[in-house]
Amino acid sequence: MFGKKKREAERETMRLLQQDSRVVRKIPEIIAVCDSAEGNRKYQQDEVYVSPGGKLAGNHKTYTLAVVCDGMGGMADGGLASRTAINMLVQGFERMKGEPNIHIPTFFKEGIKVMDRKIYEFPKKDGKGSGTTMVAAIVEDNRLYWASVGDSRIYILRGNVMKQITRDHNYELRLQEMVNRGQMSQEEAQAQRQKEALISFLGIGNVRLMDVSEQPFELQFGDVVLLCSDGVTKTLEDYQIRDILVNDAKSMEEKAKILVDAAIRYNTHSQDNTSVAILQYVNAEITRKPKKV
Repeated sequence: MFGKKKREAERETMRLLQQDSRVVRKIPEIIAVCDSAEGNRKYQQDEVYVSPGGKLAGNHKTYTLAVVCDGMGGMADGGLASRTAINMLVQGFERMKGEPNIHIPTFFKEGIKVMDRKIYEFPKKDGKGSGTTMVAAIVEDNRLYWASVGDSRIYILRGNVMKQITRDHNYELRLQEMVNRGQMSQEEAQAQRQKEALISFLGIGNVRLMDVSEQPFELQFGDVVLLCSDGVTKTLEDYQIRDILVNDAKSMEEKAKILVDAAIRYNTHSQDNTSVAILQYVNAEITRKPKKV
């Protein structure tokens, strides 16, 4: 009699424990978000895109794309140029995912040349062509590949350390090369008024200066990849950007919006279009409540 009651009590205890417990496992996941605003400009010439993030599968490769284009306001149809570049890249990306053994650096290089030619051939208005900068990132599982043309930027945040991994393709780059060769002083280079003028962009025609990662950067759990137009970087200091990204009290969607809003708030007089795309590699928890006993 007492044995039967004991077994019933044990079963009831186990049932209650199982109801309150959770079965948890972890699986790698890419979070992908973006945000954009016109600032105080009359037209939106930025364009931003992220493909859906998601959990990585063990039986096939998972690809995630993020891209930011900044149409050049001093040229005709800068908005059309940025939209065209992103549409072409997204279409190529969708085709690429179905090809076995794709070489992503080659995909970027060939795509940049095709996009540059397409935009260069736009009808000219008052003798002016169209142009756009571009930064793009493709994550294959947890391997990051990236490409850059112009002065939009990509940063990688690991822990509390953030690093810019792209170069600004402007005249200051050429000036610095002259400084390194001893052809002018650092002071003379900084005094040049045109140092921020772009020397490479999509639409220049026969684009030569592009930066494409030849080897993937292996992401670790928690790493954040930020792509942004110069509406962010010409307003916020790197430490301000980092402080927003490391704020654990905010979701990644909130951080994207905070970055854009902060750039607009701190520079209300000449604020450019502002756009960000953010990717994060996380070890997501999968929680499931067991069936009742």
